Amino acid sequence: MQLADKEKLVAETPFGIGSMGGIATLTDQRVVLAARDYEESIPLRALTSVRCAFSRDAAAVAWGALLFVLAFGFAAGYKSMETAANGVGLSIEKRVTEKQPTAEAYGHYVDVSPALVWVLMLPLMALGAAKLGAGVVGETTLTLSTASQSVDRARFGRRRELMEFGEEVGRRTASSGL
Repeated sequence: MQLADKEKLVAETPFGIGSMGGIATLTDQRVVLAARDYEESIPLRALTSVRCAFSRDAAAVAWGALLFVLAFGFAAGYKSMETAANGVGLSIEKRVTEKQPTAEAYGHYVDVSPALVWVLMLPLMALGAAKLGAGVVGETTLTLSTASQSVDRARFGRRRELMEFGEEVGRRTASSGL
């Protein structure tokens, strides 16, 4: 970002996560939201409202915990479910064919390695843990509104620097004659 002639830098703060994030910059004339692949400039005169708030997502906590528990429970109890399914298959086979099984192959319809089940459930458990963690940690969201659009930028956790940036943008917007 380059400053114009007679433009003064007032404040800067990061938003987003790592390389997916960027820098919010406040000058005495505009707010610039810049990241690796874009840059957006909003004149202070154009802002109609500025909001900055912290919130936790109870729904993400609940869904994350539920997903984690279900995936973990399925992986942990899979062998019992496999045994039950094989028992049901054997019972049906006995009734349909009316013969007694002569080999161990009878009734062994489902045979999946428990290690494979754990490997398949690990991504679901990780997703559940990530959603649960994101909901517990919460996020601080800066919202800049103009007459035609609203721009949201967020960071995980309670970010005092992003809240102070929002307050300063609000002060500068109010002093710019709006």
